[in-house]
Amino acid sequence: MTSVLDDFVRRRERAATVLDTLADSIGDLSEDRHATQLRLAAARARQGRFVVLLLGCFSSGKSTLLNALLGRPVLPVKVNPCTAILTEVVHGEEPGVDVRFRDGRVEAHTIESFLEAYQLRTGSEEEAGAEVSDRFGDVDRAVVRWPLDLLEHGVVLLDTPGLDDDPTRTARTLSSLPDADAVIFTLSANRFLTELERKTLRRDLLPLGLTNLFFPTTMVDLLQRVSTDPEGELARIRAQAAETLGPLGEGRFFPLNARGALQARWDRSANGPRDPADEAGLESTGMAAFEDALETFLIEERGSAQLRHLLGTAKRIHDELGRQAGVDRATAETSVEELKSRQAELEPKFEELARIQSRVARTVDHFISRTKTVIWQDLRDLMARAEHDLPDAVAEFDLGGLAGLDLITESGRARVESRLRNELEQWLEGRVRQWQVSLEPKLEKSLSDLRNELAADARDFDDIAVGIVTDFAGGAFALPAPEVEDKDVDPVERWFSVAVGALLLSPGTVAAGWSEGYEGAMKGAAGRLGVRLAILGIGALLGPIGWVGLLLYAISDAVLLFLTGGQQLRRLRGHLAQQLEGRLVGQADAAREEVEARVAENLRPIRDALVAAAGAEAEDVRALLDQTIRERETAIRDAASREAHWTAVLETFDREIGELTELAG
Repeated sequence: MTSVLDDFVRRRERAATVLDTLADSIGDLSEDRHATQLRLAAARARQGRFVVLLLGCFSSGKSTLLNALLGRPVLPVKVNPCTAILTEVVHGEEPGVDVRFRDGRVEAHTIESFLEAYQLRTGSEEEAGAEVSDRFGDVDRAVVRWPLDLLEHGVVLLDTPGLDDDPTRTARTLSSLPDADAVIFTLSANRFLTELERKTLRRDLLPLGLTNLFFPTTMVDLLQRVSTDPEGELARIRAQAAETLGPLGEGRFFPLNARGALQARWDRSANGPRDPADEAGLESTGMAAFEDALETFLIEERGSAQLRHLLGTAKRIHDELGRQAGVDRATAETSVEELKSRQAELEPKFEELARIQSRVARTVDHFISRTKTVIWQDLRDLMARAEHDLPDAVAEFDLGGLAGLDLITESGRARVESRLRNELEQWLEGRVRQWQVSLEPKLEKSLSDLRNELAADARDFDDIAVGIVTDFAGGAFALPAPEVEDKDVDPVERWFSVAVGALLLSPGTVAAGWSEGYEGAMKGAAGRLGVRLAILGIGALLGPIGWVGLLLYAISDAVLLFLTGGQQLRRLRGHLAQQLEGRLVGQADAAREEVEARVAENLRPIRDALVAAAGAEAEDVRALLDQTIRERETAIRDAASREAHWTAVLETFDREIGELTELAG
């Protein structure tokens, strides 16, 4: 062991001992999580584990990047959210996967069987959403063993669910951040630095002191397809990275083509590694530069980074304990009875919040009523246009040179009918697609109108909530306002951010929308919702028989249009139009009640989510008051001894943080 490594191991062991000392000093003053975090960080340091966490939004290319590092498809990749479990990648001479369950079971897999069992392979968005939410709920994590040099000496790559995946797993991803010694924050060139990514950086990474960050930006290859000036677009992304990331991005921002890097190492057609790898292709993807920087960091800077992380953990917990001690002191002169009395006096204001929730429900009910009528009326108009246009459309169908002799035999008639049926299906599908597209701007306007209608209620709600907190504190102590994503966001947008995710939309749609701001999110929601409601409307109208079954009666007359000419052709076309007259519109009228019921049922998640969002914020306010009373009850039991204990704990932290600073120096 070299003297440099020996010195680092000694300093790391001493730093772990300091963290244990700090955990012991807390005692029962604070929540168990503070002492637990300190002990876990100390244990991980002693084990020599160095955790590099992969973080990113849905569809940012995170798993593809990791697969490119490993040199073959090891992690599940799909357009639906697929890394639904935490996945550790550790060094191992023989590849394999252990899936660890929450009840202690361990399930051994080969790489192939792991992909088969844990990659989502659903056929619809609804099924995909259910799988993400339910399928892997009993899995703690998967541990992948792989012979990668970067993973030697205790380095662990921790792949996480997407930030905008299922809310439970998103929370679990963020809860893993305190364990990370470094973070690979994967971004996407086609929606670079979304608002969610900026908030995560500002709200979750920087407060933890996580400055050991890498920013690989994937999908730069797609700029060639989506931009008329890909070089200019890449230059814009570089400038935006320099402005937003500042010192964090210096030497750590890497535009790259992860899919190309994987192809340079893995031959999909042969389902095996390229031998030799395409080194020139790999260099052109930008992957080599990223790997070189990561390797240099892991070899030369890892030790200092880990010690700085241990120091940052101690400082963060010191600050949290200091705030808690401040609450103890600030509430020392306020009795529990007085706080409970104030809480009771504020009950009418909570009732006002409940009334606002009811107004929100009524407003959204009106929106649903308007929208279901629009959908039905649009569908009825579609039927009317189909009635009018179908005879001329049938006359122009390509029957592939069929002749009158084809109608002599049964098989010939079947061929005619089959060809005409196919032409009819394509024509009708095209009309339906056009209708779906036409719904989008109408729904976008409806959603925007709904947002405007709710804006006043949302502002009133915020004003009342802030007033409750202020009146409860009574000027005697400082009480934080209810935590929200961003204080400068319009409150109705906070509610809508929840509701949009409930509209049977994939997380990626929401993420892509937010990259263009709130209006972009509304457009994304309207687009996906338009398709969904159009499918529902058609399904309710036609039921199991489908378009062609409904219009089959027209085929025999339509075939004759191709076998006659002149006046007879015009007469038959007119006869077909006469047969169709009123039939499709009548079908729409008969199905109106079912169409509107299906549309209303699928818009109901908006109502429920908006009401629930307001209700959750009201409950947050109530929980804040309850928590303050509980803390006051605890503090008042032995205020003098707690104050002495707080002083001793914070003095211990100050002293030991000084030693950690020297060790990390």
